[in-house]
Amino acid sequence: MRVRTLVGLFTVAAALAATVAVPGAADAAREPTRAERAAVTAALPAWLRREPVGCVWLDLSMANDGRYALVRPVVLNPTTQPCLRYAANGYWILRKTLRWRIVFNGSDPPPCSLRVPHDLTPCLRS
Repeated sequence: MRVRTLVGLFTVAAALAATVAVPGAADAAREPTRAERAAVTAALPAWLRREPVGCVWLDLSMANDGRYALVRPVVLNPTTQPCLRYAANGYWILRKTLRWRIVFNGSDPPPCSLRVPHDLTPCLRS
């Protein structure tokens, strides 16, 4: 009985700790609007847009200024066919000028020379 009480208290404490504001959290990237999601998705490679919806989800984050987007493909069913063939790592960073363009594709942090906002991703000094 005592173990259950301790587990319950630990669970409540963990839940409360998760809701406490973290310093710098206001600088975190934001979710895209529907229009932003559609525009960024349209700028991605055609082969990526053709991947089955049941296999790949595009995890999108927007920089607070709205000029940069980070797109991470997430494979939903990586151990089943046909989704197995879409398993990979890496991400895209897009920048909006007149329209969205891919400025980085990789799995390591982008070079700092791209000036991607730090709220979106850290950069790699070379």
